[in-house]
Amino acid sequence: MISAHYARLLHRELSIRGHDEAALFQGSKLDAEALWQLTKLDLEDFLKLLANAQEMLGEISLGTVIVSRNGLATLGMMGVAMMSAPTLGAGLQAMSSYSTLEAEYLHFELLAGRSVTRLTLETDRDLGASLLIHAETVFALLQDYLTDLVGSTEGTIHFKVAHPRLTREASIGTQLKGKLSFDSRFTGMEFPTAWLNTRSPFSNPEVWQLSRRHLSEQLQHAISPGDKPFTRHLRSVLQSQRPPLPDIQDIAESLHLSPRTLSRRLMEEQTTFRELKLIAAHDCAKNMLLDGASVEAVAADLGYENAANFRRSFRSVNRCSPTQWMKDFRQGALADR
Repeated sequence: MISAHYARLLHRELSIRGHDEAALFQGSKLDAEALWQLTKLDLEDFLKLLANAQEMLGEISLGTVIVSRNGLATLGMMGVAMMSAPTLGAGLQAMSSYSTLEAEYLHFELLAGRSVTRLTLETDRDLGASLLIHAETVFALLQDYLTDLVGSTEGTIHFKVAHPRLTREASIGTQLKGKLSFDSRFTGMEFPTAWLNTRSPFSNPEVWQLSRRHLSEQLQHAISPGDKPFTRHLRSVLQSQRPPLPDIQDIAESLHLSPRTLSRRLMEEQTTFRELKLIAAHDCAKNMLLDGASVEAVAADLGYENAANFRRSFRSVNRCSPTQWMKDFRQGALADR
């Protein structure tokens, strides 16, 4: 399922341009009345609307049309959280957490490296041609968001698309203020980690707390523990942090829950905070190793008493030493990073 307001934007923009709405809904189980009544849409119907809309627009990029005058309003409550957050890092982490609730087929992962942070668009299926629509929409929105908070971002963002290079430039019509690469291992963007601590001039503590309460309520009302909403949220929070990683008290407080309640919800999802934190620590270690940090430096940053203890812990989680992991990664034997 996916929030219906994304499809409503499609309907509005095509109506403004004089397109026949019957063509937009062709092949789906929807019509205009249903679209404006429902809060969630079936994924297959939504993807069909995207395909229909792009066909109706022809050479005009659908991604450009979607973001041309909508801004963060396109993201609904996710956008509210991002604009009210105290820092850029908090806003992007909120985007990552909310994304697991807004659309079941995709989410954003924020991975904070030593010098470079990566925000990736993760999907549970092959989106085909619509990947470009998703990518352009995300790139345009986040480019504006980063610029609003940081100021000038010219030339400092690297946009990447896991899709072959296009044969016609019109396929991505948005003017991106950074390098654009195709045939990448992931779809997303990279920018300086130092930006994460940038304080937002739009920060609103009251609205931010309301958005956190709303997120907590949505996590608690997920359909079933099998969806693992709290596990996904904690992974998102922990991956977006630089050492030292937050403890369960900090995360529980941000969700307006007690640590005991949060621990119980994680147990229902068949995991523990300790396990999630250990995995996140080693993901952080991998990013640091890829950034050129030594094993000794990584061990110190993660709070290990010495490098030997870190090596043992790394081997227990990854079934190989840090040195072997780097060797396998460089040889292309690993695809998770």
